[in-house]
Amino acid sequence: MSVIIPCFKDSATLGRALDSVFAQSRSADEVIVVNDASPETREIEAVLVAYPSVKYVVNAANLGLAATRNAGVHAASGEIVCFLDADDELHPQKIELQLSLYRPGRAVSCSVERIGDERGIDRVAPYAGEVRHSVLADSSVLVRRNTLTGASLMVSRELFLSLGGYDETLRSCEDFDLWLRLLDAGVPAFNIDLPLYLYRVNENGLSRNLLNISYWELEVVKKHYARHRRAGEQPSGEASTLVIWLFKHFVRYEQCRDPRLIEATRRNLQLLGEWPLARVLLLVAQKTGLPRLVGFLLANRGSSGQVPGTFAREQK
Repeated sequence: MSVIIPCFKDSATLGRALDSVFAQSRSADEVIVVNDASPETREIEAVLVAYPSVKYVVNAANLGLAATRNAGVHAASGEIVCFLDADDELHPQKIELQLSLYRPGRAVSCSVERIGDERGIDRVAPYAGEVRHSVLADSSVLVRRNTLTGASLMVSRELFLSLGGYDETLRSCEDFDLWLRLLDAGVPAFNIDLPLYLYRVNENGLSRNLLNISYWELEVVKKHYARHRRAGEQPSGEASTLVIWLFKHFVRYEQCRDPRLIEATRRNLQLLGEWPLARVLLLVAQKTGLPRLVGFLLANRGSSGQVPGTFAREQK
């Protein structure tokens, strides 16, 4: 069992992440920290002095989260791999409980608990009894609503590598993409209904960049349907799935009021040009209390049938 921890600008929380790994009720056999050419390299290495058993890998250049996780898997010697972001923590029973459901032909996930600046493992309670879980085997369900915690993945190293690992062209939502590919490959996801992954809310983190994540999740959805078409399939529900994700982008605009997000979302309505469901999208938005937004969209739809540039590629 190898735990892989990518690290970029997380030297301040790396020690807490490592402490949560070394506090596991079932110890990891190997812990790997991958430094993604961080400007905090000196600070990261100062933290690692206290953890001499950790395997340390340094990227020659900044590669992004997907490629950094892949580098950790390639460096791993364990038959099973799992992940932890350097600003997050693991519940002390995370590895133990996931291993109770793990088999080589399946992937295991878990629920998430949000934490703040505090040390997360100091506030959690132990779990006893039956491990409640659900099983997801259909990518057509997940592509509409991603219910799996990305970094909570536990999977066979061999299986992970056979699927090509994380898609390194994605600068966000690479975990969403990998879950979809696992399901499409016939690998069921066993999701434990316990918050075993402790996610630290970081307003400056990559996942908090609503413009960035909105761009990349849409790319993942489009990639999913393109992959099925290349396989000779005729996937159903593509239009309604795009409607769902674009509506989520409308809601995010109301949260952050970033004009770039609403402008990009407006342009992306062109993706629905061949389907009349675009009108349904606007109607739903209007009925759910976004009249200013709907008015803006109706006034600025344009008549071009082309698909223009989508969300700005803001990268870490």
